[in-house]
Amino acid sequence: CVSDNPVQPQYYQLSNNETTVCLATGFTRHNQTEDNDDFKDTSASPIRDYNGNPTGYYNQVAFPIEGQSCNGESYQMVNLASLTIFGLRVIFMKTVIFNVLMTLRLWISQCEYRTAPLIRAQTGSSVITMIMKLPLAPN
Repeated sequence: CVSDNPVQPQYYQLSNNETTVCLATGFTRHNQTEDNDDFKDTSASPIRDYNGNPTGYYNQVAFPIEGQSCNGESYQMVNLASLTIFGLRVIFMKTVIFNVLMTLRLWISQCEYRTAPLIRAQTGSSVITMIMKLPLAPN
């Protein structure tokens, strides 16, 4: 599947402890990374949709030699997007926790409000009868 509009690969350097990997992703020509020395010994694999059909885009992974880094640029927007998503998740969780606490507080106060008439009914007095029983103040 060859696209009419060629898309250049985006390069990422991924590291975990001692392992470093170069990733070229999202390009439309199978041989587009041949000019890059890091990717000479590997081949591109097509990205497939959920049915297993190729989408026309390719990914390629290379393990660079020790001390060598990927030729790709560092994308600060990817880091910013990850940090933004993390911040939004924290705000969302704080909102959920706050809503749960306020709901519990309202529920508890409703339970106290409902039990107050029961207490008055058990004592046999109401607010009006309690006011009528108060002694009048002398003039």
